[in-house]
Amino acid sequence: MVLINVHIGLDSVDSPFGGCTTHASYLVLKGLVSRFGQDLEFIDYPNLVRLNPAIPFKTRGNGAVVLRVRTAVSNIDNLVRTVTSIVKNYLKLLGGNSQPGIAIYLGSEVPNVLRRMYLKALTDYVHRDFLTRAISELEDRVILPLGVSRGVIGALASIGGLVNEDCTYELIVYRSWDNTVNPTRCVDEGSIKIMDQKYMEYTFLNYDYERGRALVSPHGPDPVLLGIRGEDPLTLVDALRSVDICEDVSGWVIFRTNQGANPHHSILRSVSDVRPYQAGCVEGRVTGKPRVLRGGDVMLTISDGGCSVRAVVFRETCMTSVSRELISGDEVRACGVFKHWSGIGVVLHVEKMFVNPVNLVKYINPRCSVCGARMKSAGRGKGWKCVKCGFRTLNAEKEVIVIRRDQLRGHYIPKDSAIKHLVKPLRRYGREKLCSMTRPKGAWFR
Repeated sequence: MVLINVHIGLDSVDSPFGGCTTHASYLVLKGLVSRFGQDLEFIDYPNLVRLNPAIPFKTRGNGAVVLRVRTAVSNIDNLVRTVTSIVKNYLKLLGGNSQPGIAIYLGSEVPNVLRRMYLKALTDYVHRDFLTRAISELEDRVILPLGVSRGVIGALASIGGLVNEDCTYELIVYRSWDNTVNPTRCVDEGSIKIMDQKYMEYTFLNYDYERGRALVSPHGPDPVLLGIRGEDPLTLVDALRSVDICEDVSGWVIFRTNQGANPHHSILRSVSDVRPYQAGCVEGRVTGKPRVLRGGDVMLTISDGGCSVRAVVFRETCMTSVSRELISGDEVRACGVFKHWSGIGVVLHVEKMFVNPVNLVKYINPRCSVCGARMKSAGRGKGWKCVKCGFRTLNAEKEVIVIRRDQLRGHYIPKDSAIKHLVKPLRRYGREKLCSMTRPKGAWFR
């Protein structure tokens, strides 16, 4: 019996009215286990791969999923039919007008073309020509059961993701289908707080202590009840046992993810080359005075020579206080996503920032050597005169006052309640690790 690794990528299996690609992948997972049993082995946790958050062509969270399995070559046709049938049935329940994608890659090693596709889809706009060339390069190693839809971009990109890079895990609990129409989740928030305190060293973004509310549950009419994010899959199962859930659930599964790792900040871009729908970082100096916009957001101008770009720091990130104190000449490295603003052009939405401030230099009039009062200019080339005692002199110079601004130097990231999916929260700094495919251990779905 000849075995082969099969990578099943899914994207856009949802609609604006409900559904979720992770939920669809959970149903595919259950269907494969039911259909093939011991004839199919999962060689990795399901991968939840978040892609470029700046792209407007997304239903909601821009997350794709890949299931990596090992099975007999003789099972491939049945596997493709099973996956396609489950996805089509799921889409019938949702309605809507999404462009779902299924991409099934056959091969032991993830090829470079898919690694490039992942990096592109994570940090930039993927043109259809790029997609067509990638599919052509893959030849008969890739199967596209639903054709070449927009969702195929994310489906292929997910297969190329999470190979030798930092990763986290998320345990997602799904509601019963009847409950998905109700946006209110029945989860005891006090138990979330207790869970966070107990597993603080292994999890992140569970609870907002400033506002006194849980961060684990979404708010829309979709199948996700809650998600617990952390560093170790086994610990997440223990953490779930600490949570009091007061509504019916259909099951749960652990994903390996690129969330909370800043993968989209990996590219340092030249200010002159940035375009809308990109992600990454720019380095340069602040020019001009920061402008406070209506609502409290702060707009900066960053220059790296002859070119400049606007950058906006949003009030809810709690990074606006330092942004308002920046002055011309301050060095900054700002990371985030680039979007188009009408009347302005490309604007960087700042997600994290490093500040290296310059010292502020002031020049003040000299003191009178007789009475100690501040002198004033006697006129061009005429020296100085004291308005208090009348003393005059040509031998005085302005005093130089250097105001050190070292207190501003450092890294700035949003507070937890404003953290986006991909952005690394404070609790994760120092926990980075190199991840690749990991065979699931213990109970990892139900």
